[in-house]
Amino acid sequence: MQLYHDGTPFFLQREGNTARVILESSIPLERGWAVGYLHGASHHAELRPHGEGLYMAELPFTRHQKFHYRFKVIVKGRVWWLNQAGVSPSAPSSLQDFAFTDQEPPAWVRSRIFYQIFLDRFKIGNPALKVKKGEYQYNGRDVETREWHESPVKETGYMEFYGGDLEGIRQSIPYFQKLGVNALYLNPIFESPSVHKYDTQDYYRVDPHFGTNEGFAALVKELHGQDIRIILDGVFNHTGDWHRWMNKAARYPEPGAYQSTDFRGYYNYSGENPDDYMSWLGYNTLPKLNYASPEVRGHIYQNPDSVIRFWLKEPFQIDGWRLDVASMIGSEGSDRDNRQILGELWQAARETRPDAYILGEHFADATLWLQGGVEDATMNYYHFMIPTWSFLTGQDHKGHPAQLDAREYADALLRGLSYLPFSHQLVQFNLLDSHDVKRFATVCPDEALRKLGVVLLLTCMGVPCIYYGDEIGMEGEDDPDNRRPMPWDEKHLWESDIHQWHQRLIGLRHQEMALREGGFRVVHAEDNHLIYERRYGPERIHVLLTKAEPLTHTLEGQWKDLISGEICSGGVEVSAKGARILKHMG
Repeated sequence: MQLYHDGTPFFLQREGNTARVILESSIPLERGWAVGYLHGASHHAELRPHGEGLYMAELPFTRHQKFHYRFKVIVKGRVWWLNQAGVSPSAPSSLQDFAFTDQEPPAWVRSRIFYQIFLDRFKIGNPALKVKKGEYQYNGRDVETREWHESPVKETGYMEFYGGDLEGIRQSIPYFQKLGVNALYLNPIFESPSVHKYDTQDYYRVDPHFGTNEGFAALVKELHGQDIRIILDGVFNHTGDWHRWMNKAARYPEPGAYQSTDFRGYYNYSGENPDDYMSWLGYNTLPKLNYASPEVRGHIYQNPDSVIRFWLKEPFQIDGWRLDVASMIGSEGSDRDNRQILGELWQAARETRPDAYILGEHFADATLWLQGGVEDATMNYYHFMIPTWSFLTGQDHKGHPAQLDAREYADALLRGLSYLPFSHQLVQFNLLDSHDVKRFATVCPDEALRKLGVVLLLTCMGVPCIYYGDEIGMEGEDDPDNRRPMPWDEKHLWESDIHQWHQRLIGLRHQEMALREGGFRVVHAEDNHLIYERRYGPERIHVLLTKAEPLTHTLEGQWKDLISGEICSGGVEVSAKGARILKHMG
């Protein structure tokens, strides 16, 4: 027996305060109900026939909270339940019920392929902006400059400048279009003494070595004119010690917390000395903000001219924020009031721009943040990247042995999705690596397996993000080696097969609605073999892959191989360490 339901318009339709829910069953039901929860009590609505193999019920719901529901059916004299955890003979946990909320992520995100850029290492557009060697001191040392072909040095990586800038991004718009990416995520761009910019000095000013506020506004306008969205990295857990609120380096004439107790409430002090402030993970250049302070909340997101609102409004009109170390933001030197604070930030962003995308950085499970009105998505390390590394490479992001077979991998993916409303499932920020972990090409040197990683990234549920250079096979160990310059002029370093594979799979993602907005179902998972389905109503795509020996699978009906164009039926074979993406033709 197979029962199926998803959150697409083919199975869930909302009108007013009524939800019409449709269940598909492979065998006739004796009876069945959709079970919703209204005002804290369960509500059973009987399922009625709604076409061949389909049953429909109507559930009343309230808009003041997330609404969750499941199905209860009787088949061959026995009760079965269905929610996002699957089919069960006993009542399942409500935490994994089908769910929806009015506080949904913006719909535009679903059609995007994101591209992450670490600005200093991407492309030099205006050489005159480049930091000069010894131009200033940071952390007691002269800043360094490097030539584009040189690799970063671990001991000084945070203060080595290569010269990438905003003009380099503008010049790369044709490259983005040819690759097929249509959204950018930029690591911090605001004024800061370091290369990584996670020690913000001024939230209201683009770093002068990257460009100007006016230049950034013009860049966003040009990107939007080419249908390319852009989100910025917001570092709101801490500032840099050069920030005017701390002013440790005395860069500003007005006193900060380092000179005056008037600003001590902005941070978390344990004593009277100016150095007695709490910092992020013990780095004294990164004093942690205290959100018990009304002034901090006002400056960051509440005031009309707050940082969050400033960049979402004209003339900049960015499309959203990625929140650095989102789960650590809080009051009194801890994560106290974290979700309340992030909920207020989310609300401020939506008031300013109704389609703003709020993305949190979490390396752990972020389920509690993703139920509506706090964050729209998370950088999906926990429920996508780490399981994918474990499946394809046998290690996790810490380098620990973490082998997963296909069933274990499928369970990890499904578990992560099952706790989220469908609209949030569609926009989880999937990635194979980033500026904070080793490059995927280093973790997975086998090109055939790496291609499988790209297949998973571009066809699984969620929004894909490609870290600059991954599409050409760039390697890199941990920070700062994972932030090498993009080798624009050294095409012999580009892996052309990987580059073409990215272009082909990105093209399929743009072409097929089922890959962008469809439901997700595992068809088969055993040992090294995995088959899953993306479905958008009548459109069905099956992804078949094997990380080792060949896979043979029997198809029902006619299918088209979206990579080769071949029409398939009956038995099909997937070569060792290979994949096929098949679309049902009837």
